[in-house]
Amino acid sequence: MRDAVEDSSELLERSPEEGARRLALAYLDAAAAAVPRLADRDDGEALHDLRVALRRLRSCLDAYGAQLGDCVPGKLARRLRRLAQATGPGRDAEVQLAWLRRQRADLARRNHRHRGGLGWMQERLERRQERAYDALHGEVMRDFPRVERGLRRRLSVYRAEVRLDGGPAPGFAAAAAGILLQHAAALGHRLGRIAAAGEVRRAHRARIGAKRLRYLAEPLEKLLAAAGRPAARAGELVRRLKELQDLLGELHDAHVMAAEIAAAVRDAAAERADRLLELTLAAGEIDPKRLHAERRRTQEPALLALARRNRARRDALFDDFTARWQGEPVAELLAAAGAMAAALRGGEAAATAAPAASRDAEQEPAAGGAGTAAADPAAAAGLPAAGGEGQ
Repeated sequence: MRDAVEDSSELLERSPEEGARRLALAYLDAAAAAVPRLADRDDGEALHDLRVALRRLRSCLDAYGAQLGDCVPGKLARRLRRLAQATGPGRDAEVQLAWLRRQRADLARRNHRHRGGLGWMQERLERRQERAYDALHGEVMRDFPRVERGLRRRLSVYRAEVRLDGGPAPGFAAAAAGILLQHAAALGHRLGRIAAAGEVRRAHRARIGAKRLRYLAEPLEKLLAAAGRPAARAGELVRRLKELQDLLGELHDAHVMAAEIAAAVRDAAAERADRLLELTLAAGEIDPKRLHAERRRTQEPALLALARRNRARRDALFDDFTARWQGEPVAELLAAAGAMAAALRGGEAAATAAPAASRDAEQEPAAGGAGTAAADPAAAAGLPAAGGEGQ
């Protein structure tokens, strides 16, 4: 993000239309800077930086939709959404491989028969990661320049309302304060609805809510500091949101890994059945030793061991969430959001409380229009499409 935007002491006083556009253009700049780096496979942060920049950009366009008006038409928004979704499969495979490698040595030590299945699973994920990176590079190189041109052209111009009656024109800070409180209320509602470790969609929606609120709060905290009116609890809000996002992100990774392992078990069983059938129907006499060896060469025990470990990880993460993010901690988070909103509005240091979460707070404007997710293990298990915005 361009330092000139977050360090500007004047942006909070500018019009809501200008402030929203300058933030969006800064995120677009960050995405554009990450794109050329994808060609370097040794740049381990390129995909992460592109993914985060696209998510921040989409979150900004969604949050400040009223201020941006119709400057981003549906077709352009859908192209941006597809680009963001394209970063998901590679990231998922990367995270899954990292977790598998941490488990592999211990599982193989405990049972040497797991080695073959663990190796089979690692090769499966490595192939998926390679295909995902190749597809991502091709899609980004093809589509990003067109999306960037369209967004930059439309975000760089806006129509302003000029008041001749002497009434005060609302500033970006006041608009941002209201949006911040709305997102805080929605997050509080979503957090309160997660009651079990297996509630995949509710946990996902809470994770997205935490991410959107953090993406709203981070630049606002810096803008307040640059304007010489820092909010007493702004740093606390951003820090707590990052902790919540990380925890729910790990829970999401466990949910996605569970779906991947389930698909792997089915595929491994099908592959073994095909090999046994081929040996049984091969011309000539059946080699009993080879058939017996093939029957013993099974990947499923290792995969089931992985599934047990992943389930234990999921349950431990949910216990941590329950202990840290139910009741009073949520109220404190909302109070910190209220304090930041008060600072944006120029109020006293004492926080105005964030509005109580209502049933309607769960509904948020859809970012970028509807899209269709490709079939994958996560989708089959009812998980949201990788990379979608949410993410």
